[in-house]
Amino acid sequence: MLRAGDAAGELRGDVAAEDVAAGLIGVFTVAPLPEHGARAGRLLDVLMRGLRPEA
Repeated sequence: MLRAGDAAGELRGDVAAEDVAAGLIGVFTVAPLPEHGARAGRLLDVLMRGLRPEA
């Protein structure tokens, strides 16, 4: 997924899959319950924005 995103110019090429996995683990560690859905959404947005290449 990361390679395809990089090839398409949609994702940074310098991010390892392990880094994305660690970020996701962090998100679901601090917002594991359904009532924390809004927080999880915000944190996932931050993670995805960080994966996009700089303009």
